[in-house]
Amino acid sequence: MTKPTFEYQKPKVNNGAMRTPVEFFQYRPRKGPEPGEQEKQIIFNCFAEIYNPSMKDLEILNSKTTKQAVTLTIRDPQTGYIVSNKHYVEVMDRRYSGIRWNIVDVRNDFTDNRFITILLAVYGDE
Repeated sequence: MTKPTFEYQKPKVNNGAMRTPVEFFQYRPRKGPEPGEQEKQIIFNCFAEIYNPSMKDLEILNSKTTKQAVTLTIRDPQTGYIVSNKHYVEVMDRRYSGIRWNIVDVRNDFTDNRFITILLAVYGDE
């Protein structure tokens, strides 16, 4: 009698899990003679699945002082928007209202090409 073999299968992400609206934005230079940046310019918005960081994500954050972190998965916008760590994210959920998230890590899924996983964090010095 042979034993059944079990192979690991990746969890399936689908549109039903992507319920939380998120906005990707950057800051524009302030108008006038004063230096600095102030005005928020929204670059891209979509729905995402948000969850707590995995052990792999926590290892990436290990070298930085972070107050809070989340991981999100979005549909790959292809050429409509390229995710950059120079941009910020706002999660449109009451539990995260008013938090400006920094993009720490972007993982493209080259085998599936449908989704992008993004690690977000709020640093301790902000």
